[in-house]
Amino acid sequence: MKPNQIRMYPRSLKTIVLMLSTAAVFAVTARAAEVIRYKAKPIGCKVVIAGTANIHDWTMEGQLISGFLEVPADVQFDQSKAALPGVKNGKVDAHSEVSIPITAMKGNWSDMDEPYQDAMNAKEYPRIQFHLLEMSVKDPHAPATPFQFDAKGELSFNGVTNVITMPVSIENLDQGKLKIVGKVPLKMTDFKVKPPVKAGFFRTGDEVVISFEWIVGLPKAASTN
Repeated sequence: MKPNQIRMYPRSLKTIVLMLSTAAVFAVTARAAEVIRYKAKPIGCKVVIAGTANIHDWTMEGQLISGFLEVPADVQFDQSKAALPGVKNGKVDAHSEVSIPITAMKGNWSDMDEPYQDAMNAKEYPRIQFHLLEMSVKDPHAPATPFQFDAKGELSFNGVTNVITMPVSIENLDQGKLKIVGKVPLKMTDFKVKPPVKAGFFRTGDEVVISFEWIVGLPKAASTN
């Protein structure tokens, strides 16, 4: 190999590395342009766990829901339209991660918090988490009403993960915000949670209903509403 060829080899390698780096940047930029991410807002959220007992019904309620909803850029939640654009084969290619801190939820009667948190094993598993797997559109859509979906995903708490399906509605609010509402019945024992007992006589039932109102929004710079 001639000396000048030896000197040129590093330059060629640098060129290849630069081209690959540039291509990677363009790929990431293109991906960002193809999707819209709505992030959780700190105000307006509510999650409720409602159950029964041998004396009276009970609830645990919180206002902290973190996470995001990501949808393709062509999915526009315009309730004035008869159909949701960007739907393919009856589904929205959505991605979502949701997290709810258990210790931030409070009971509707005194001394409920500790038995509930102990039953949920909150010290070892401090969060209720949901990972969206699939979101199907429920037709027909009535104009001026929230869009309706069936959301299938992995619900996890107490170290147990189960796949659930629940009805969810999405309403477009002002300033690039969405209000996502859902409700699903569950059995605590399906997540290896022993229904709480207080003072030896107040015994809760196995069945509970988790409902939520979740506010997510675009970054201010991306908001068009």
